[in-house]
Amino acid sequence: MSEMTIQFTDMTREQFQAHLDERSVNTHDAASVATFFSDDAVQRRVATGETAKGREAIREALEEMFRVFPDFYIEVRYLFAAKNRICVECTLTGTHEGESQGISPTGRRIEADICLVFRIGRDGLVEEKTIYSDSATMLRQLGLFAES
Repeated sequence: MSEMTIQFTDMTREQFQAHLDERSVNTHDAASVATFFSDDAVQRRVATGETAKGREAIREALEEMFRVFPDFYIEVRYLFAAKNRICVECTLTGTHEGESQGISPTGRRIEADICLVFRIGRDGLVEEKTIYSDSATMLRQLGLFAES
């Protein structure tokens, strides 16, 4: 295991939140975050069907997210781990400041539920990450989906 390897499956909710805040996505340092993924890792966004294959593609996807939502923040609510899998229920917040997928910036703030599921390799790096999100709520908050 490398020095950067962290025993994700042994973390508590509080430890995982500290990891996000101090070393991962809440720092907005995509290059640093990408080091926690294996070279051939896969990140899937279920809501959009987007797949990033490989550490570099995952770094680029993160940079895009930070550009679109410059105040992007994930707050961990629950964390469950079993063997080499971790499931993290979170709240995502951010302000839509950048264009993405043909959607112009709205300047509106989002707060939505997401669930992150990780598969960790023997080397301690993330091999697979699947992102489940409440896209309807996000689109509604951005003014792009009719209120129900």
